[in-house]
Amino acid sequence: MENKKQIKRRSNNYLTCAITGAERMSNKTYIANKAEKKGTTVEEFKKFYITKDAYKALKDVVQVHGLDAAANEYSKDRDTIKSYMSMNGRGRYTLPKAEETVASKEWKGLDIVEGVEVAQVA
Repeated sequence: MENKKQIKRRSNNYLTCAITGAERMSNKTYIANKAEKKGTTVEEFKKFYITKDAYKALKDVVQVHGLDAAANEYSKDRDTIKSYMSMNGRGRYTLPKAEETVASKEWKGLDIVEGVEVAQVA
């Protein structure tokens, strides 16, 4: 009888962070359930998987500076950043709040309509 080395195949159940490159072992059921919950395929889920720390850092950049700044910082396109945000975490992300500009009441083009200030367009 010959002793043959068994060639072990690498498991398909590794998740690799798309930002840091860090890997972690998982199991088939967990990955399949996550993909189903996000409404995508296992391959798509794996493609856009990022670690919790990477997600938090990305979320902070998006909340403070917006999607375009995050895309520039991570050298990814805007849709990829959106996919990272929606496939990880709780599926929600918030955009920075728009800065509210308050006009002076002395400004000539300002009207008050039903309690709401509206600038006249001439």
